[in-house]
Amino acid sequence: MKAVVLCGGLGTRLGALTRATPKPLIDVAGKPFINYVLDQLAASGTTEVVLAVSFQWQKLRDSLGESWQGVPLHYSVEPEPLGTGGAVRHAMNQMGWVEAIVANGDTLLKMDSRILRDTANHFSADIVMALKWIDDVSRYGSVRLGPGARVVAFEEKGQRGEGLVNAGLYWMSARVFDRAPDGVFSLERDLMAEQVTELAMYGVETSGYFVDMGIPEDLERARREMS
Repeated sequence: MKAVVLCGGLGTRLGALTRATPKPLIDVAGKPFINYVLDQLAASGTTEVVLAVSFQWQKLRDSLGESWQGVPLHYSVEPEPLGTGGAVRHAMNQMGWVEAIVANGDTLLKMDSRILRDTANHFSADIVMALKWIDDVSRYGSVRLGPGARVVAFEEKGQRGEGLVNAGLYWMSARVFDRAPDGVFSLERDLMAEQVTELAMYGVETSGYFVDMGIPEDLERARREMS
């Protein structure tokens, strides 16, 4: 099982912390946050990882090297900012992969990603996403499931209330990019939301620990809870 980890964001919402440091390298409880993400992928049986990188990517390579717990690491350097979707496509094309687990370098979800792969095989899916039930979906927007765990709609950010949110971990077939825009595009907005009725997209709910350290409040929560 192979994985793409998105590590190219500028992390502007974290202010001075990311001016000279890629967001995945920010310290959380004594080690870079990306270490936890790679630990989780390794524990899930991942055999190869490519990091989709851009901003000061050499610092990531210097920190992580060419392997992690025996899992080979590769680096897919964006020639220009490509958005989350463009970055995944560029990485999978570089490696010649027809499917992959896709994870965010600034989000940790304690879930065995083999569950997503097995669900994809069961449904012959294009995309399977991990979903987490939370009390307030306003920061993320929510995901609505129909019969058979099929994703039928994405609700916009800003609406308060409890619900299922996209937890930033997917299984994905490379064939989804046949429906994607050229060049720069968002995986979430321009592919998943726009093509929700065309793609065979399924959701798997998890109760695993979930934190997105992309804003100061949740970075502090991660440092507190993971110490």
